[in-house]
Amino acid sequence: MSEGFLRGVEYEDPLVRYRGERISYTLKKLLGREVQLDENFLIDIFYLHYLPMPIPKTKAEVSKEKEVMYNFVDMMLGSDLVLRNREYSIANSAVSMALSVSYVQNLIEELERIKRTSQSQEERQMAEQILNGLMKGSGMREGQKNSETQQNQQMEKLMKQVHEKALSKAMEDAESVRSMQRIVGGNGAGTGSILNFEGEIHEVLRLARNTEIKKILEFLSGMPRLGSYTKKKTTRFSRGELYGYEEGSDLERLVPSELAYPEELFYIKLAESQLLLYQKRIKEVLGPIYLLLDKSGSMDGEKIIWAKAVALALYSRARRENRDFYIRFFDNIPYPLIKVIRNAKSKDVIKMIEYIGKIRGGGGTDISRSIISACEDIKEGHVKGVSEIILLTDGEDKIAETTVRRSLKEANSTLISVMIRGDNADLRRVADQYLVVYKLDHEDLLRVVES
Repeated sequence: MSEGFLRGVEYEDPLVRYRGERISYTLKKLLGREVQLDENFLIDIFYLHYLPMPIPKTKAEVSKEKEVMYNFVDMMLGSDLVLRNREYSIANSAVSMALSVSYVQNLIEELERIKRTSQSQEERQMAEQILNGLMKGSGMREGQKNSETQQNQQMEKLMKQVHEKALSKAMEDAESVRSMQRIVGGNGAGTGSILNFEGEIHEVLRLARNTEIKKILEFLSGMPRLGSYTKKKTTRFSRGELYGYEEGSDLERLVPSELAYPEELFYIKLAESQLLLYQKRIKEVLGPIYLLLDKSGSMDGEKIIWAKAVALALYSRARRENRDFYIRFFDNIPYPLIKVIRNAKSKDVIKMIEYIGKIRGGGGTDISRSIISACEDIKEGHVKGVSEIILLTDGEDKIAETTVRRSLKEANSTLISVMIRGDNADLRRVADQYLVVYKLDHEDLLRVVES
């Protein structure tokens, strides 16, 4: 099998071949049909993003039928946009995969559009020739075009035009994938396992192109603080982690230097609890996050977009803190409970994001019923370890205070109520914590996430 255009890439390596096959499979899913593309070309597109310093072969080493593919690789390597983006794509297989798939998909679709709709017959023919040059076994062979035509300025101009358009769209998709990866998976030390998304990249790209999800990701991507907050609960424990010093008589935590005292003085200090001891503590396991999110008609528009951004931000926090995450939408009725366990697989996270993206505002509002349903979930064991229920609503609904209080007490749970551009006197009395948000900006979101 012939090799591609990058030096140092082992094209027969199983992982390298897998990535080429994965791009081909994903393109089939997104285009809805099989496309006969040279697999080594797909591998090259991936590795020129993934590698820190990809080195291409010279044009003289490339056969004539592969010149079209080589030219696209060469344009990609010479792009300032690709160079700037390498900060995020190097060794990040999900971002590199998104860039590769999106670029090739948009390249094919743009060439097919020109071939189908251009008013210029010459341009239609050039688009067809470029497509043939990309297709496996359909290169521009000797006799089809002479060398003078291959270097034709119009052909180069058209290739550059479709390349720049495809690359621009690919960068948009990759940015959304990177935001999704950062928000729901973490991408740094101490954030737990990183969601790779590589195996489900076609689903991720569909999500990234969803208008509502894109708005949410763009909103959240402007929040550098989003991934920094974690809630920590600790308790003192004699064999825990050292965090300070104190005086006392617990010999199990004795600082060794205290043993240097004369025996008589040591026992006096012991009797008077004046020995220097280590302070130790252990981290307590935090319970799941349970979110109730109002999707009634009055929430439609800006409110529900912001509320969905809060939902993803809370999931991000739950993942960093190694906690299960539950979300239930409601209007006049509660909707199915969605659960994402700690360290969930990427496909489960994608399903949750897809579900959140599909929800639209509509219906009435029954806040009491939603809170009671959450309490029933806890009491009946559908969810375990929940101590706080977070409610996001703009509703002026009358609350059945006595019933709601009793349900919260029986579930041993507290209620954090977030009122969106409004006030509810009943909720203010029932909730253990009551927040009101008006601006629906980054600051409001952080207030809720860090509450």
